Amino acid sequence: MPSQADLYTELRQTTDVEARRDLALQLLARSNSRQYLDECLLALGAERVRETLDESHRPILREKCLRYFDDSKRDKGGLLREGLTRLLVYIEDPDDADIYQLGLDTYHLQPVNDVAQNLRAVALAGLAPIDPPLACLYATRFLGESHTSVFNCEPAMTAVDVLVATEQRLPIYQFLLRGGVEMAQSGRGELTGVALESLGGDFPLQLYEGLIDLYQAIDQPTATMGIVNWIVEGRRDALYDRLEALILATRDEDLRRYGLVMMAAARDDELGERLLRLAKSARVEDLPLFIEAIELCLLPTRDETLASLRRRQ
Repeated sequence: MPSQADLYTELRQTTDVEARRDLALQLLARSNSRQYLDECLLALGAERVRETLDESHRPILREKCLRYFDDSKRDKGGLLREGLTRLLVYIEDPDDADIYQLGLDTYHLQPVNDVAQNLRAVALAGLAPIDPPLACLYATRFLGESHTSVFNCEPAMTAVDVLVATEQRLPIYQFLLRGGVEMAQSGRGELTGVALESLGGDFPLQLYEGLIDLYQAIDQPTATMGIVNWIVEGRRDALYDRLEALILATRDEDLRRYGLVMMAAARDDELGERLLRLAKSARVEDLPLFIEAIELCLLPTRDETLASLRRRQ
């Protein structure tokens, strides 16, 4: 029988997809070396290898994953459980709901900041097709939770996806009213922006205007981009005046550029006409932003407007 070191060396040198899978699973089953385990998860997580995983490979993954849930001190950051759980999610066996439940309830504070957010996100994604009602309850809990990652906003981003997929948008609205501002102001504006985009086509415009008031007041760009997207992509023309006001009032140049480009790229005649009209009274410091946006516009007066803007530079 080859040693763990031999398996590790062979795994690193092998390029055949199925051979890499089999070597990684052999080494995974036998080793507790972090160096070896990381290499196994890297190999198994590669797209071409991952696509070959099936029910026959599941027992090894389950056994290893449950071992680390039983002895979490050997996986304090949850990264090994995250990788193993992710592989089980790809196999899609409903009998792995027990592992997803363990993942959903896992927190690791080191010393005060949680580092298991991605594990909870993966577990939520795995549970969603198996038990949608329970997944929605966890998604509601995760949405706006203080332990939301400042790096990728997980597991709250996955929570939004789960709630949207199941047409359960009320918790998203509640989050935007009660916790979205705090998230946006604490470096997690991307989450708030995604939530603002996710309220659906039948969300009442009057209530959405209240959200515009709330988030325009804090002028946080990544959050406000969600408003721009919701209005522009949904062609919600009743809010085009609000869109203009939001773009012109922001103190953030990148947000203004984004809003103007979105108006042009929408290929919507009314938005295009509004963009050209706004360009006529653009401030000198905003001329490059308007030029960049209008270059994307296809309306007949585009070239005339661009020439006028360039003369003003």
